[in-house]
Amino acid sequence: MSLKTIFVAGMALTLASTFSAAAQEAKRIAFIPQISGIPYYIAMREGAEKAAKDLGAEYVQQGPTSTNAADQLRIFDSFVNQGFDVIAISPLDEETLKPAIKRALDQGIVVLTSDADAPGSARQFYVAQALDQDLGYTLLDEAVERIGDSGKIAIVSDSPTIQSMQNWIAAVQERAEQKYPNIEIVSVDHTDGTAARAYAFASDAMTRNPDLKAVLGMASTTCPGIAQAVEAADAIGEVLSAGFCSPNTARGYIKSGAMPYSVLWNPADLGYLTVFVGNHLAMGNEITSDLEVPGLNRTIEVQTESKVIVLGTPSVFTIDNVDNFDF
Repeated sequence: MSLKTIFVAGMALTLASTFSAAAQEAKRIAFIPQISGIPYYIAMREGAEKAAKDLGAEYVQQGPTSTNAADQLRIFDSFVNQGFDVIAISPLDEETLKPAIKRALDQGIVVLTSDADAPGSARQFYVAQALDQDLGYTLLDEAVERIGDSGKIAIVSDSPTIQSMQNWIAAVQERAEQKYPNIEIVSVDHTDGTAARAYAFASDAMTRNPDLKAVLGMASTTCPGIAQAVEAADAIGEVLSAGFCSPNTARGYIKSGAMPYSVLWNPADLGYLTVFVGNHLAMGNEITSDLEVPGLNRTIEVQTESKVIVLGTPSVFTIDNVDNFDF
């Protein structure tokens, strides 16, 4: 073997070793929630930080101070410019994000949606808390158990651009049409991400419908408002409020009877799974149907065709179990 051949072979081994080392470097992972500071996303951050520690990754979480799609886009672009390896986002507006997601992917960044999806975008995977249909069905089924299978229901949601919430509303409507034909959904209102606006919509729904039986909230931000409206109307036991709400947010209302139950999942586990998936992809690995996540004691469902990774089935929090949870 000539010295030239030995040199070339040595250079090849050196380059291969360099690329291998680069692939194993700690990955920088960012998550952009729909809004910052609420208990739900704080719990997601705690789970994500645990995963980052377990995996030797760096984790940063930053979201807008209100459900503002333009602010969320600016944060996304900032993470792209900083050269993060993975950016996960809970989209407020899919159309706003589509071009930004494509730009990030073109730069070799792993892009995930988590907590909410942008299915029409080029995102690589959606890390889902539960299937949208299961969530909507569970929310209505639990209401019917308490109010009966007939009567009027109002829905209060966040921004109409949040696709996951639109999917949950559609699932509630579908369940009513198919299984509870005597349930009438009298209104679907959209807030600006504040409890005050949810309070106003819930109060208005009760005023316009004196025989209203329930108000269902599609976002953690709406839950306090609709429960407070029931309390203020002195309608506990007459009008049920319920929604997709963390135990810590719902606890007081569950105990007062204004919100007998809430439906959700463990956001800390969702945060953990999001970081695990992002790191897994950034390391050059593939997502297969038999995905194993050592840090989570549960079965993870992977829908390879739709590129959706499902954490699990919805959880229902009531007065019997709400104190067992802290998020």
